[in-house]
Amino acid sequence: MTIKKKQEFKKSLLITSNIVHSKWLDRLNELIDKHLGDPSLNNERLAAALGLSERHLFRKIKEFTAVSPQKYLSKYRLHRAKQYLEAGKYRTVKETSAAVGFRHTSYFIRRFEKEFGKKPLFVLRNAGWR
Repeated sequence: MTIKKKQEFKKSLLITSNIVHSKWLDRLNELIDKHLGDPSLNNERLAAALGLSERHLFRKIKEFTAVSPQKYLSKYRLHRAKQYLEAGKYRTVKETSAAVGFRHTSYFIRRFEKEFGKKPLFVLRNAGWR
């Protein structure tokens, strides 16, 4: 095999690998969206729904995203909450926090502020919904 063919082969493997990663993450995201409001959604339930062991789920998510499954789920929920606040889907921070699966609004507010550097109410007001 020539050097050029080897490079093309490696490139095609990388593209195929990225597509597989993308499809798997899309499937994971769909599953999270389906159960987004459920605060009991955890690694065990995600793994079972995907037909994986918890350890294998941890390895796959860590490989694809460089974060743990719990951190990925938390960040996913926070980013979805930000989308909801900006779109005005829910009129209050409490409704939004419940919709994305946080049991306690105060904890949601702290996590949101840590992630985005501003309080969720500020985002809601800035978007003109409150």
